[in-house]
Amino acid sequence: MNREDIWMHMLDSTAKLQHEIALILEVKAHEAEKSRSWVCHHLTSANVPGHENQMKISGDVNEQIIELIDGLTKMETALNRQLQALLGAKEDDAGGGSGFGDMMGYGSERG
Repeated sequence: MNREDIWMHMLDSTAKLQHEIALILEVKAHEAEKSRSWVCHHLTSANVPGHENQMKISGDVNEQIIELIDGLTKMETALNRQLQALLGAKEDDAGGGSGFGDMMGYGSERG
């Protein structure tokens, strides 16, 4: 297997990983919709007495959502760095941006 085949294999693996992440996010979106529905119907003044308790529960739900978004952002940032390193290494090895970088439309931007 030559270097270009290895890079193509790495890109294919990254694309498959992104697809799996998309499937996970789809399930998470469905769960979030169910949670939203539950929160809207059950966290009412009749079920949760006191404004402070309502605010605390709402804050807890929002904190969980922020933690989820933060984790997803960190994961995507790491994948982005890997792709940048892969594409940057190939362009440097190709001697002026020919080869794989050109196939993906990146070679002409940096040359």
